[in-house]
Order: sequence, then C-alpha cells, then structure tokens
Amino acid sequence: MRSVFGAFLMYATAAIASEAVDYPPASVIEKRAVTRAERHRIVVTHGLVMALAFAVFFPLGAIVIRLFSFKGLMWIHAGWQIFAWILALAGLGLGVWIATTTHQWTASNGHPIIGTLVIGLLVLQPILAIIHHQIYKREHKRTVWIYGHIWYGRILLILGAINGGLGLQLSGNTVKGEIAYGVIVGVMFVLWFAVVLFRVFKPKRTVEEERGEKYQLSNSPTESQDGVTA
Repeated sequence: MRSVFGAFLMYATAAIASEAVDYPPASVIEKRAVTRAERHRIVVTHGLVMALAFAVFFPLGAIVIRLFSFKGLMWIHAGWQIFAWILALAGLGLGVWIATTTHQWTASNGHPIIGTLVIGLLVLQPILAIIHHQIYKREHKRTVWIYGHIWYGRILLILGAINGGLGLQLSGNTVKGEIAYGVIVGVMFVLWFAVVLFRVFKPKRTVEEERGEKYQLSNSPTESQDGVTA
C-alpha cells in the first residue's frame, strides 16, 4: 500500500518536468502573466491535492469510523473529514482558476462542473451527521439521518474519485500516472467496501455496543452525553 502510494506521488511529481498537459497558446498565457511552467505546476498541484482528498483521506476517514471503536471516535472522524474537505476546497480553487483561464466551462467538459458540484454538496455532510447525533443521544438508535449521511457521502466520494480520472484524461497525463491513480483508488475502495461488509456481517450486539462507544463523550461507560443511562 505504501509503495503504491509512493509510486503515485513519484509519477505525479515527475509530470512537472514533462510536456504532457495540453496548454493554450502562448499568447493566452502571456495575457494572464502566467508562464507555461507555472501553469503546469498549478495543474499538477491541483491533481495531487484532489487525489489525496478523494483517493486517500476521505476513504480513510470512512474506514476508520467503521473499523475502530472507542470513546470520541466520532469527533476524530469528523475532524479528519473536515480536513479532507478543506484540502479538496483548496484543490477546487486551483481547478476553478485553471478552468476559467483555459475556457473549460463548457457543457461538453464535465470535469470542472462535476468537481464543483461534489465539493459544494459535501457541505451537507456534517449537517446530516449533527442531526443524527442529536437524535441518537435521545433515542440510542440509528435513524434515517445517519443512513442519509452514509449513502450521501458514499455517492459523492465515488463521483469525486471518478471525476479525478476524468481530470487525468483532460490534462493529458502520462499512462503511468493514470495507472498509479487507478491503483490507489482501487486499493482504497476495495479496502473500504471490505470493511463495510465486515461490519454488515458482524454480530448485531457487538455492533450496537461499539456504536454506543463512538458517540459517548462522558467518563462513565454507561451514561450518554445528555445524562440518560444507556
């Protein structure tokens, strides 16, 4: 896993020195006071940041919340995913600049449109989680809000990963770079779904006990956050 990720970073970084990206005419670049080399670095940085967010950090956050169980895990999960979203937001800023300066906001080019929608829609994720958390403290059971949080996040994460592949094609990346990205995404998603299946077939009583630990913040193992005995 570590070696594959290292290879991905190596190929992506090496692309800075290549001429793989399809640049606009030099006159267009000069009007914006950005050299070919500078723009190429921005494109590569955008790709790296987005790949880290959607192929590594978001999936890891989803894996950790299901694989482990200890008091306060929910807040670690929330902080981790918010960090990943901020990383993706920074990548979006670079992507918007690239798409604007190269006139890529067209109906035939779905990459910048899909990317903007995915990152914008992710704002609803913490809202769904907070609503569920407040209800869980009272009822101690899963509600429609948590299923919405889970499946809404899964759909957006898959769309983000697919959009990353579209971005690699749009930039004219090397075949090695595309393969490395595909391997990273494949490994992370297989691991993610394996963990999901493991939780599905785990004994129900054990799952319920672990779920209570994740949402518990008090020092007492039998008392929930709002003082109600669990």
